Amino acid sequence: MFTLTEIRPPVTIPDAEYVRLLGYPKNRSLEGRARELADGAQKWFAKNGRPWIRAQECSSLEWEGEKLRLGEMEISSRRLRDVFSSAGAHSVVLLAVSAGKECEEHAKKLWEEEKPDEYYFLESYGSTMVEQLVTLANGRICGWADKNQMAALPHFSPGYAGWNVTGQVPLWELFRRQFPGGFPGELDVLESGMLRPKKSQLAVVGLTRDLEKARCLHSLIPCEQCPMSNCQYRRAPFKRYRPRMEEPDCEEP
Repeated sequence: MFTLTEIRPPVTIPDAEYVRLLGYPKNRSLEGRARELADGAQKWFAKNGRPWIRAQECSSLEWEGEKLRLGEMEISSRRLRDVFSSAGAHSVVLLAVSAGKECEEHAKKLWEEEKPDEYYFLESYGSTMVEQLVTLANGRICGWADKNQMAALPHFSPGYAGWNVTGQVPLWELFRRQFPGGFPGELDVLESGMLRPKKSQLAVVGLTRDLEKARCLHSLIPCEQCPMSNCQYRRAPFKRYRPRMEEPDCEEP
């Protein structure tokens, strides 16, 4: 069974990803005051940040009709149910990451001190950190799955197209049941589905032993399924929402 706990894991933030989340045009370099602010946020986080990763396999996965149940908890996402069904998923890895409460608390302090530039750059750095934590965790999961003759599917989170953000609430209940020992840092979910600290993410990663069925899923990235046209963080063009994943060797209609 897969399990992972890392506190302050070694994460390298690509400059291009940081620039993207800052809202800069692609291939734009940070110079002058912007470079100073970016370096300042990075140095503060390296000294004071406490990011973490917690993941564990949940073997209880079943679906009936359009209903998907994970660990006896019903998940209201037809999109997720279709992906798991098409790929022949037999279990999932529950993944939680966070940039840590320290980042959010210091950003708030900067805002209260009327330092909006420093606030914005640290907030953006926290967002980039969350993305890289998820990427790092996915790499760990994929490596373990490959060694065990399985394939890990792309991670999926409430708020992605096909899964309302309010899905955080029941998913959080599942996480609390599956992680009785708690998490490396503070984490909670509000009734709205918002995470606290906000620079955090809950995700599920499907596992399948049917490697042939999983072949087509390598191209599934959230941006291609997200219709939010004005999103400044988009990394790939929106193609279309597919209510059901194609079968292997399928062709686009």
